[in-house]
Amino acid sequence: MATTDQSLSRGRCTALATLAARYRLERSGSVGLLFALMFMLVMMIAGVAIDYGRTELEWQRIQHAADSAALAASHRLGTADQDETGVAVAERFFSANTGGRNYQKQIVLDADRGEVRVVAAGSVGTSLLNAVGVRNMSIRASSRVVKGDGTVEVALVLDNSGSMAGQPIADLIAAAKSLSGVVMSGADNSDRASVAIVPFSGAVNVGAGNRDADWIDASGASPLNGANFASNVPRLEMFDRIGSTWRGCVEARSGSLDVTDAPADSSAPATLFLPMFAPDEPDSNNSGGASYANSYIADDGGACTPQPVVCVTYDRRGRCTKSQKSPLPPAEAQSRICKYEGAVVPLGDSGPNYMCDSEAILPLSSNLSEIESTLSAMTAKGSTNIAEGVMWGWRVLSPGLPFAEGRTYDSPKNDKIMVVMTDGANTYSASSNHNKSWYAAHGYGASGRLGTTFSSSAYVSRMNQKTTTACANAKAAGVKIYTIAFRLESDPTTLALLQSCASEASMAFRAADGAALVTVFEHIGGQISKLRVAG
Repeated sequence: MATTDQSLSRGRCTALATLAARYRLERSGSVGLLFALMFMLVMMIAGVAIDYGRTELEWQRIQHAADSAALAASHRLGTADQDETGVAVAERFFSANTGGRNYQKQIVLDADRGEVRVVAAGSVGTSLLNAVGVRNMSIRASSRVVKGDGTVEVALVLDNSGSMAGQPIADLIAAAKSLSGVVMSGADNSDRASVAIVPFSGAVNVGAGNRDADWIDASGASPLNGANFASNVPRLEMFDRIGSTWRGCVEARSGSLDVTDAPADSSAPATLFLPMFAPDEPDSNNSGGASYANSYIADDGGACTPQPVVCVTYDRRGRCTKSQKSPLPPAEAQSRICKYEGAVVPLGDSGPNYMCDSEAILPLSSNLSEIESTLSAMTAKGSTNIAEGVMWGWRVLSPGLPFAEGRTYDSPKNDKIMVVMTDGANTYSASSNHNKSWYAAHGYGASGRLGTTFSSSAYVSRMNQKTTTACANAKAAGVKIYTIAFRLESDPTTLALLQSCASEASMAFRAADGAALVTVFEHIGGQISKLRVAG
């Protein structure tokens, strides 16, 4: 609390007695001298009142300056350089609010306790009281800014696509760490704040450790499981057949389930999450002249009967000069199950985990070290699926499965907040082959899950619609959404998409470069922290 020291010393309080002795006021008294003494007393009281008022006004000034300085410094609380930049900004705000007057100050940023303390002290020269030896009146003000008394759950939904490679992903890691430090200051390893990390590219990785989770379709029950294959073998079994490991990515659910937080229920197979398994696409011999991006084993390998070899070119004497396997139709070659039995998948980007490029989700965590380690491990690769990022950001905040760490939506004084950052538009690459696209989170374009116009622009338009719906549904459930457009000045469509996704216009931000990205993340972190002046 602020205090004002305006007490007079014992010696100063005897000034009137000294004055009386000077005039040798006798007990019988002199009316004139008594009047003079009374006049002096009135003037003394008036002086106290005037000097007290001046001191009170100056105390109000430095109290306001201390409050402003503490609030300004609080935005650096929890950052790596808080003791330098926080103190510097506090000094600037204090000086600006006191006209540069010289006051003794103590400025402390305590990230462990989640508070900023500012104490200022000085004195004000007197005017009328100076006549009786009271030359200065001491004043002291203090302010303490602390984290709010509520709780907060934050999902950082972060674009890890290939366009973020190099310095952009490094800038994103630094910015996200800064926000996390601000949010977790004073709350590390407590139940007051938690942060989840949702890296996304063309799909979202829920973590290979969830292979046996109840919400994963391990039995092939999902209506999407048999797509692209001649028989309905469970996807995880397919990985086992080729001695490969599921990396952790899942397909988007079918129908409207891909934009809702409906719980996964084994009695309703469509609600389960299907492991992504990118089919081996046709060999060149079976391609029908089309181009395929992900052919990684022989179409007649494994347990398949080898394709018969036929001659395609003869010389003048009728001798075969060129032979090849008898071609299969592309769709048949791709859908074969027998070729996976005992097949060996070569190392590289192709294979069953094709388009599973991002690192695994970190569910809500109150351990800052764990949060920062997850951020440090992020890499940039692949395409962009903002809608799936938003949906898994919502799911990590949800109180129900697949991730059940979130509080209930009606939990008192609790905020659920999503921060969505991207540097590019939604992407889904169309192809001229029978699949109509590359394989990604919505399967192949030929399945019709992104509409029946098989072009990249049509796919992206449909994904934008899904993104808008996903954001609207999350907000309706009680999630507050911030968005950040990184280096998107020349993309009005994605800027508008992110603007509509944010809970309010003021919660949609732009960052033209890495420095601006850090500033935006820190600003959002300060807003999330719910700082208040405690006195």
